[in-house]
Amino acid sequence: MLNMIYSEFFKLKKTCIAPLILIGGTIMTILMFAARHITEVNMSFEKYAYNIEQTNFIMLFIVLFSIISAYVFSREFTDKTANVLYAYPASKLKIFMSKLVVIYILIFLTYVIEIISIPLSYYFLNGNLPEINVITKDLKANILSMLFQFLLVPIPVLIANLSRNIIMPMTYCILGFILSCLLRTQSFSYCAKYIPLLSPWLSVDYFYSNAHVDLNYITISSVLCFIFFISISIYEFNKKDIN
Repeated sequence: MLNMIYSEFFKLKKTCIAPLILIGGTIMTILMFAARHITEVNMSFEKYAYNIEQTNFIMLFIVLFSIISAYVFSREFTDKTANVLYAYPASKLKIFMSKLVVIYILIFLTYVIEIISIPLSYYFLNGNLPEINVITKDLKANILSMLFQFLLVPIPVLIANLSRNIIMPMTYCILGFILSCLLRTQSFSYCAKYIPLLSPWLSVDYFYSNAHVDLNYITISSVLCFIFFISISIYEFNKKDIN
C-alpha cells in the first residue's frame, strides 16, 4: 500500500499539482494582505482569518480539490497508461484507496499552507502575532473544515471515473461554485445546512457564530453524502474496463 502511495506521488512529480497547491493555499492570503496594506484598515485577526477562509472554503477550494481529485483518478486514461496501472500486482480496491489517500494528503498540505500563511501575513501587517487562544480556535475551525473536505472528495472522484477525463469534473466545479455562492446569500441561507457542499465553510462559521450553525445537520448530511458516493465510486472503479 505504501509503495502504491509513493508511486502515485511519483507520477505527480512532473505535473503542476505542487505549484497549484502552493498557489491555492496562499492566493487569498496574499490578496487580503495586499488589500489591508493598501487601505491600511485595522482588522482583528479573527475577522482577517475569517474573510480569507470564507472565500477559500466557499469558492476556491471546491474548484482546487475537485481538479486535484479528478486528475489523480483520470490521468491514466488521458495519458493512455491505464494498462500499466492495472498490471500492478494489487487489487483495484488498493489502487483506489492509494489514490484516495494521496488526494487527502494533498488537501492536508493545502490546509497546512493556508494555516501558516494567515498568521504569518497578519504578523507582517501588524508586527505581532495574535493571541494563542485565537490561533487555537482558528486551527480547530480549519481541522474541522478539512475533515468535511475529505467527505466531499468522492463526488469529483466518481465523476472523473465515469467520464475518464477532467472536463466533466470541471463542470462540477463550476456548478458547485455557482451553487455555493447562491446558497451563501441571505435568500437561501436557511437551506445551507442541508447542503454538504457548504459543510467546509459552515464548520468554520460554527466557531465564529455557533448560535446560527447546527453542526449536527451538516455532519449527518456530509457523512451520508460520503457513504453514498464512496460506495458507488468503489463499485464503479472495481468493475471498470481499462479499454
